Amino acid sequence: MSFYLVRLEPDGAGAMKDVPIPDYGPYDKGSEAAKAAKTLTEERGYKVQPRRMAQAPDWRGRQQERLASGALKALPEAWDLVPIKDHFAHLCPRDPSKIAFTENDEHGTIDRTTSLNPGRYITRFYETEDKIPDAHRRKLIAAIDPNGEIFFAFSPEEIVRIYKEGPGSCMDGKHTFEGMDPHWPTEPYGAGDLAVAYTKNAEGRIQSRCLCWPEKKIFGRCYGDIQRMIAAMKAEGYTYYHGDNIRFPDGAKLLKIEHPERRWEYVMPYFDDIEMVILNGDHFETYNGTLASLPLGTKYISCGGSAGRSLLYQYCPKMRSGQPAHTFKHIHGVEQEWSSQAYQSYAFTCRGSGKLYANEFKVSMATPGVYWGHNYFAEHGEHCAVTKKNHPKTEMVQKGDRRVHNSVEWRFDADGKELPAKKIKAIEEERWGTVSIGDLIGEKPWRRDMRYMGKSRFEREYNAVTNTVESRITGQHYDQVIIDDPFVAAPQLDPRQQQEMARYMGDLVDRQLRDQMLRGLPEPAARYDYDPTR
Repeated sequence: MSFYLVRLEPDGAGAMKDVPIPDYGPYDKGSEAAKAAKTLTEERGYKVQPRRMAQAPDWRGRQQERLASGALKALPEAWDLVPIKDHFAHLCPRDPSKIAFTENDEHGTIDRTTSLNPGRYITRFYETEDKIPDAHRRKLIAAIDPNGEIFFAFSPEEIVRIYKEGPGSCMDGKHTFEGMDPHWPTEPYGAGDLAVAYTKNAEGRIQSRCLCWPEKKIFGRCYGDIQRMIAAMKAEGYTYYHGDNIRFPDGAKLLKIEHPERRWEYVMPYFDDIEMVILNGDHFETYNGTLASLPLGTKYISCGGSAGRSLLYQYCPKMRSGQPAHTFKHIHGVEQEWSSQAYQSYAFTCRGSGKLYANEFKVSMATPGVYWGHNYFAEHGEHCAVTKKNHPKTEMVQKGDRRVHNSVEWRFDADGKELPAKKIKAIEEERWGTVSIGDLIGEKPWRRDMRYMGKSRFEREYNAVTNTVESRITGQHYDQVIIDDPFVAAPQLDPRQQQEMARYMGDLVDRQLRDQMLRGLPEPAARYDYDPTR
């Protein structure tokens, strides 16, 4: 048996009547009710007494009389649903935009009502089995609360209008987005999955809005009359997706719209409750995850920002961060796509194939500063055991069972046996003559005191002096320096011609070295074209 509290008031005929106090009780024990009655009597200055629920008068007659007299304002005629028995539903006196009703018998006895907005009242009591058609539902809600009726914009044009004319934000019509005409940042929402829910005020102006996903029954941050919008959406059965670490799930489509003027950029709104969108063919899709969880090669946009546009980004596995997608190139060896920041620091260009390789797959060729990729070298390159360097296969020759580079083939006979040292020296002197390295390098910081020497000695000493260019003086490319062999004609030149030739060659090499050391960049090839017989 339960108890409730009443206030004793004169009935106008000299007697006292019981007026239930709805804010307290009911109580399971009479002692609890008596204690509460005593406290209220002392606090409020009027007599409060406990009563037994079983002895309470008929509350239904009381509610019916109030509705009939107009003391309680009945629901409008447009509310054409069958009344719920014993609810005695009416407009809430404190907030006419809500429906007040008696939830159960105990609440009826103590004169307590419950208030719900019309959408939630419909969902709770009229949609237990079948849903009411959306158009009818909106009509019912508008009958109670004209400002509480929810509208939905799905098309790009409708969505843009709601943002332009609705509550203030960085995407509203007071802002301008340079060079974006005829598009607007919020246009991508109109791909069909997402919608913008909104309400209007009595004048028909857009009062509040929020982004929602009708199929999933979720909605995000609200603008305008925030609390009313949240309540209205929840009444429609939607779940609020806003706050820390709460984002829309994967899969909602957004339109793919290229920026009219800015290369590599796309029209995209500011995101409130979307983590990022990923590119999927001709459209974008919402993605609720981290950059590291994206499949390699996936292109994405994390947010359009207040500018309403964004570059397309891609996760770089080498840099472990997002980088502009248009800077990515395929890196051979690791078989991944890296950003320019990554391949400029951790990759090289194979001079043979022109392809990019990760540094760990670098093969150093005989020419300083020239590198090939490992698999390109395996197919097109070869190591010479004599020069102890890597060369193109096209420069290798067969000498008996031996493969040697063509620059040293003269040192071997047809059977691959190396000639005696004396004979090699004699051939060198006969073929190349002598030249002063001092004449070649002139008065430079790297000058060394050297004597006249044969070609083989010249190669060794020249390398040691410059530490930059290795030159066999055979017309080959070495650090972009190409020198046609001037030593072949040396024995036929008189001392004056030899001196002039050495000076010309020294100036050429010095110029190439100086430019490379100052710029640190490859220079166009220079060719020795001096003809001392002219």
